[in-house]
Amino acid sequence: MKISGLMATEGIGGYYWRDQEAIARGAERDGFLYRGTPLTPGFTSIIQVSSTVLLTAQADDGREIHGDCATVNHAFRSGRQQAPIAAELIAQAEGPLSAWLRRWDISSFRAAARQIDEMSIDGHRLHMALRYGMSQILLQYVAADRRLTMAEVLAAEYGLALASKPCDLLGSCGGNWYENIDKAILRELPYFPQTAMVRLDQLDALPEYAGWISKRVQEIGAPGFFPTLHYDLHGLLSERVGEDLDAAVSYLKRVEDASGPYPVLFEDPLDAGAREPQVRLMGRLRDALQRSGSRIRLIADEWCNTREDVAYFVEEGCCDLIQIKMPDLGGVDNTVEACMSCKDGGVGVYLGGSCNETDISARVAAHVALAVQPVEFLGKPGLGLDEGVMIVTNEMARTIRSYSERQGLAP
Repeated sequence: MKISGLMATEGIGGYYWRDQEAIARGAERDGFLYRGTPLTPGFTSIIQVSSTVLLTAQADDGREIHGDCATVNHAFRSGRQQAPIAAELIAQAEGPLSAWLRRWDISSFRAAARQIDEMSIDGHRLHMALRYGMSQILLQYVAADRRLTMAEVLAAEYGLALASKPCDLLGSCGGNWYENIDKAILRELPYFPQTAMVRLDQLDALPEYAGWISKRVQEIGAPGFFPTLHYDLHGLLSERVGEDLDAAVSYLKRVEDASGPYPVLFEDPLDAGAREPQVRLMGRLRDALQRSGSRIRLIADEWCNTREDVAYFVEEGCCDLIQIKMPDLGGVDNTVEACMSCKDGGVGVYLGGSCNETDISARVAAHVALAVQPVEFLGKPGLGLDEGVMIVTNEMARTIRSYSERQGLAP
């Protein structure tokens, strides 16, 4: 099979781009929107519809293979690249990248993805969103050519063992603090709520809310259902306590106590504003929590955007898990290698991404999950919980059924 060309067109993401800096600093809420001036470069308004470039590779046997150049919801902050300009990505895809694909040797996904990762046009490295979409094309193309699933291709090329059952999901409940909790409990999701904490007033409400979640699980949960509660603060606690670790520990333990008896994960309680200070601050917070007797585990996300960042966080031992935020890593190959770095260093993998991704990128992520077997895997896209959980659950189920006999796994 050969690629005869590459088409690209502008699309939209599964959610929105949100200027977290402006929201955290008190932008006035107006329904779903916020009034005020954006603070993060690349934003024209505090909430805006995201742009996604949709790639379609045309094979010489008539097949079409898709990849979506998705970005994250809280975009272009914490060291991430600026907003992609759709017209520029489309021109690069239909020009030099299309020509490269027509010449491409399909013998190895890993080798081809590395070429895309290292490629530059006019002296500039490809935008992370374009690398993300192109790597999805490459992985699906190799899988189609070998008549295997994408998960099998990854397992073979990286020496990984395939999962025999779907990976544990994290349900992202977004701004719907109550109905989505009931949905997560009914679906018996092992991890939730990953609630969207974007405003300081939500910090005040979180301890009581955590207590409500704990009570609700016990009221309507199935017998034996024992989830882990995952809270993402997006560094918001720094706006309240700065680097006062005693105050930070006191607050986090209030939420932990209210969440009992269920284990608690906190993603980025504090944000130090740059990579090296973030690693130091998170490490100090982790030590302080352990000294206090807390069982809270910390997840790193902000300032941990690239494969090199992940390796640095792992080496410094500052956290219990790292969110491998797939669009920020660029190529899918970087995601796999970052997950392997975590496991080699004894750090848990939260295979994440964004509510702002698409159905295509989410399905590819499901294959990655089956190959790397993370501690938790984000149901995406969207913040309605049901839709994202459905997409990745069904993709994992059909993929396992497809490869189980070939791999000698019990169906």
